[in-house]
Amino acid sequence: MANIEWEKRWQNGQTGWDKGTVSPALKKLIEQDTDGAIVPCKGRGLVPGCGSGYDVQFLASKNLHMTGIDLSPTCIKLCRKNHPDAAKDNYAFETGNFFDFEVPDGGYDLAYDYTFLCALEPKMRPQWASRYAEIIRPGGVLIALQYPLDGHEGGPPFSLTPEIYEQLLTPAFELIYLVDADGHESRIGNEKMSVWKRKSN
Repeated sequence: MANIEWEKRWQNGQTGWDKGTVSPALKKLIEQDTDGAIVPCKGRGLVPGCGSGYDVQFLASKNLHMTGIDLSPTCIKLCRKNHPDAAKDNYAFETGNFFDFEVPDGGYDLAYDYTFLCALEPKMRPQWASRYAEIIRPGGVLIALQYPLDGHEGGPPFSLTPEIYEQLLTPAFELIYLVDADGHESRIGNEKMSVWKRKSN
C-alpha cells in the first residue's frame, strides 16, 4: 500500500487495527521479565508503524528512550497531541520511513514489531529483515508479536507464519523466546510472541 493510502486512512479515521491499548501479550512479556533477562530495560528503542503510540508509551522508561515512527503525518500529529507528556516520560514520535530514516549512532537496543510486517507487501519482507539487522546493535533485541497467523489470502494485513519469521530473521538473529500470545481477545489463537537477539557481526 502506497504511503498516501496510509495517510488517507488516518485522515478518514479508518484505523480498524487500533485496539485502543497496548497488546496484553506485550504487557505480559514485560511484566514477567522482571530482571531484564529477555528485554533490554535501558538504551534506545524503536516502534515502526507506531500507530496511536500505546506501545511506545508502555515500553518507555527512565532508562529506555522509545521512538515511534510512522509514514503518516496525520498519525504522528495525533500521537503528539494525545501524548503531551511524551518528552517528560522519555519517548517521542517522528514521521519517517522505516527503510531509510536516520538511525542514531550505535543503533537500537530494542525494537518492537506488531502489525507492521503484515502491512508490507510480501516482496518487501527480506528488506524488512535486513533493515532490522542494520539498525539493532549486536546483543540488542527485536520483539516480534507475530500476526496474523490465519493463512488468509490477500491483504493488508498479509498472513504470516512462524516459519516466515524464522526464515527472515535467523541469518542475523537468534530466537530466544516463543510462546502462544495471550493478546487482544479477538486475536487469541492467531498470534505468537517472539523475541530475537541480534547476533554479533
